[in-house]
Amino acid sequence: MKCPNCGDRTSVDLDMHSNGFTSEESPVKECGSCGLVWRVKIEAGHPRIDIIKAADTKK
Repeated sequence: MKCPNCGDRTSVDLDMHSNGFTSEESPVKECGSCGLVWRVKIEAGHPRIDIIKAADTKK
């Protein structure tokens, strides 16, 4: 899956069932390049990106 922030395709599925973030329909993803944590939720039949943690800022 392509990162919605930086466009990189390096992502990792995160298993966060104890926190209630992930489900079978919308698994949580983390970008290996920028650190963005997101999931894609389907609302009213349309996909929506739900940002859980913003991307890391490089200094």
